[in-house]
Amino acid sequence: MIQTGLVGLGYSETPGWNLNIGSGERSFISTDIAFDPPFASPPKVALALGGVDSGHDTNLRIILTPFDVDVREFNIKINTWGDTIIFQVWVTWIAFD
Repeated sequence: MIQTGLVGLGYSETPGWNLNIGSGERSFISTDIAFDPPFASPPKVALALGGVDSGHDTNLRIILTPFDVDVREFNIKINTWGDTIIFQVWVTWIAFD
């Protein structure tokens, strides 16, 4: 089975978003992203950056990682560091078994 989706995350619509403030190492973990229907066993999940709204006067530093993948859902962990400011990201995902 294969499933795909697009998730938008950012300061204006995502509670707890912290990648647009401060500096140094920071991370954010999304709320659960559901598989419909659930997989029989935990799938492999690949992520791609579909878009980003970031500060224009600093380097863009971003890592996307699938997190807590199980048969029903998964999360996306977003890391940044240095003086990078990220206001919003769009992440395309594909899950397959």
